[in-house]
Amino acid sequence: MPQCLDLYFLVDNRKTSTIYEFFDHYAFRKSELADEYPIPQFSDFDYQTFYSDNHLLEYLEGHTDCSYIVYWQNLNERSDIYQFVVQYTSDGKMIVGITVKGTGPSDIKVISTFKEMKYYFNADLGCITSGEAPPETSKAFKQFCRIRNSY
Repeated sequence: MPQCLDLYFLVDNRKTSTIYEFFDHYAFRKSELADEYPIPQFSDFDYQTFYSDNHLLEYLEGHTDCSYIVYWQNLNERSDIYQFVVQYTSDGKMIVGITVKGTGPSDIKVISTFKEMKYYFNADLGCITSGEAPPETSKAFKQFCRIRNSY
């Protein structure tokens, strides 16, 4: 039975262009899953709020100590990619995630997609999981990957 699997990759930069180039390359028609983006995220007291993912990503690219997670739904029904997530880490990197359908982490198509995306993002580190958000630092992500499926 198909399930949703998350493919996560550590990217050594925070460039907004990395995300938008991915959207273009894979015909990902993004739909924002939030109406507003408060800074800091998950706080009772925000000092700034963005109402566009474009402005948020520009801000996060320049604020390398800011941790933030952003989700998008894919409106392209022909795509195997259902969602895209980016976790900006508090140590100047980002973890990108792609949600795909498969029968499990050992599904041949999932593994093939994982390897393709790992190459696309030039990532040394990645893993396959399900229903888990990525951690907030690259160091924690390394530990996260050790106990999950990686190829």
